[in-house]
Amino acid sequence: MKLEHTSKLNLTKILEMERNFENVKFIAPYDFDRHNKVIQEKDEEHLSIFDENSRLIGFVILAGLTNLNKSIEFKRIVVSEKSKGFGSKAIELIKEKCFQDYYCNRLWLDVFDFNQRAIHVYEKLGFHKEGVLRECIKTRNGYKNLVVMSILKREYYERTAD
Repeated sequence: MKLEHTSKLNLTKILEMERNFENVKFIAPYDFDRHNKVIQEKDEEHLSIFDENSRLIGFVILAGLTNLNKSIEFKRIVVSEKSKGFGSKAIELIKEKCFQDYYCNRLWLDVFDFNQRAIHVYEKLGFHKEGVLRECIKTRNGYKNLVVMSILKREYYERTAD
């Protein structure tokens, strides 16, 4: 499995993945122009996830790459094939990239509180719950809560030393 900078050529497939019924309830999909802007942005990184057969199976967006506090936001992950371990492997690669390549001190994310599957995976991979942003996202069905989670550089290196 590998991560590569996203090419504009992959955006159509990425838009399909993002709008898939299994994914759309957990994210606010971007349009083509917003994805393209992320690709070109200096403070953000749009990465495609490829399996061992070089098949595009997902993508990741990171933000805050130029943050003076060395705090990077793990803004989005979408994986097209569930329950195969691709998401966990991609998150491990993201942590490696952020802590070893970008020398960040803190990698953080937010996740809907009803997405217990994702919260469990993040915790299993070393992320800690920091708190809840109550009713901060307005949807058609009312307001939703976000759980803020993070992993620190020292926690990452403690886990990799084992």
